[in-house]
Amino acid sequence: METKFDMNQWRLIKDKLQEKYPKLNNADLIWGRVSRNDLLEMISSKLGKTRKEIIDVIDSF
Repeated sequence: METKFDMNQWRLIKDKLQEKYPKLNNADLIWGRVSRNDLLEMISSKLGKTRKEIIDVIDSF
């Protein structure tokens, strides 16, 4: 399963993720030098959720 979003959409998505999961901080959500897949893996690892669960949350936004 894959989700599609660009940098403009990511700005909105990261704000919503921080609202939903206060455990995430700005450093966790910087999408710069890593791939989209690596970013999703880092977020899922920090939250103890699967990659699919994170994709489902993002897609729900």
